[in-house]
Amino acid sequence: MSRKLSVDVVLPVYSGNIREIPSSVATLVTYFQQHVKDYTWTLVLAINGKQPEEVLALAKKLHKHHKEVVYTYTPHPGKGAGVLHAWTTRKPDIYTYMDIDLATDLHSFRYLLDGIREGYDLVIGSRYHPQSRLRRSFKRYLISKTYIHLVYRSILGVPVRDSQCGFKAVNKRVVDHILPLIQDKVWFWESEMLYLAHKLGYTIKEVPITWTENKISGVNLLKIAPEFIKKVLRLRFRKIR
Repeated sequence: MSRKLSVDVVLPVYSGNIREIPSSVATLVTYFQQHVKDYTWTLVLAINGKQPEEVLALAKKLHKHHKEVVYTYTPHPGKGAGVLHAWTTRKPDIYTYMDIDLATDLHSFRYLLDGIREGYDLVIGSRYHPQSRLRRSFKRYLISKTYIHLVYRSILGVPVRDSQCGFKAVNKRVVDHILPLIQDKVWFWESEMLYLAHKLGYTIKEVPITWTENKISGVNLLKIAPEFIKKVLRLRFRKIR
């Protein structure tokens, strides 16, 4: 019998979302035990930022209760810093990540695994895939669509419908060759990763998801708009070696 492929499910965590961690981990452990039996899987709490004592203590407690739960830590702040550190310090067959609020329905997770096994380098959950089901305020929907279609797709030329959804999978080639080129370590890192992958000829697949907006969002879309455009333009004219 061939061995089961190993999968890391990275969950970016910090002190600001500590209340969500226990319930989300419990939900994930139950789901994976019941529905992902054909893989060996590990939930990786990717802790980032300064003064992580409370989150580290919780991570150690969860590991005692669930052997499938481990953690990584980097003092550099930012969601990107946490995910990238976890991906580059571990060695699974398939690397995935999802937001701790579990906004994406877990039944969509199989699409990520199937896409990587089909041979794609990156597989991304897309809230704007024709087959996706989306529950989101009209204001945030309009702003998000404007950024993606008028800025991200037009200026950067990346043919994806959704660059920022926190539900992605990559293979080892991406970890080894694309991640070292990523400069942003906060919220723009996903857009940067997709741009670099597309520019260098890696394959990307978008998959449909069911997604429900978390009312408590850590990103103010209007507030970051100028910075977003600045990062897009800087990336567009960056020399990729």
